Amino acid sequence: AGSCGRPRAVYRALQRENKQLKKANQQLNETMAQVQSRLSQFEQRTKTLAIAAGVSDLLSGNEDVRSGVGSGGPIDRLGADAESLMQRQATLDRQLAKVERGLSEQTVLLSHTPTVAPVVGIIMDGFGPRIDPISRRPSFHEGLDLSVAIGTQVHAPADGIVVFADRESGYGKMLKISHGYGYTTVYGHLDRFLVKEGAKVTRGQPLGKVGMTGRTTGPHLHYEVWKDGEKQNPLHYILDAY
Repeated sequence: AGSCGRPRAVYRALQRENKQLKKANQQLNETMAQVQSRLSQFEQRTKTLAIAAGVSDLLSGNEDVRSGVGSGGPIDRLGADAESLMQRQATLDRQLAKVERGLSEQTVLLSHTPTVAPVVGIIMDGFGPRIDPISRRPSFHEGLDLSVAIGTQVHAPADGIVVFADRESGYGKMLKISHGYGYTTVYGHLDRFLVKEGAKVTRGQPLGKVGMTGRTTGPHLHYEVWKDGEKQNPLHYILDAY
């Protein structure tokens, strides 16, 4: 009886251990399913963020297409093994790093794009052909004339570096700022400068004060925007006024 009892005891012990192993395995499967679900959510959110930021093209290329970012489908499309989940996580890490770089580059570009009005006043003359107010002859106006009171502060429309701060024929006291990314802005007929050549400026920083120096019939700011050496219509860049 004793010899028969021992195998039965071993059998019962093994039964208990097997139940415990099944329970542990079930918990592990549930955990893996939760991890897969969270990964799928993060993958979709990464794609959504990339699209919203305008950098979705950064997610294309040589990434493992099995990661299925935003592709939907069943949660177990890669199976529930830990190695596959680790591969998906590594792919997601790389994609998030790409989106972050894209967002950083986009932020820098936007900060250097002249999108803010240097002053808000009455538009006297726009960009394009006109009759010159002094010679009364047809001419091409390369900027925007904004009528404001003498002494009104002129503010930087974007980050950049002052590359010219002196008198220029016709412009009177003139500032020129290089913003990088091909952008340059010009400010004419100033009364005085508040920055010097070589100074770094940030969007919104005071640059000078409006005057009527140079060739002008009254106080106003002459404002120009150049992109890659070509003159642009400043109104196409001003997003906060007019």
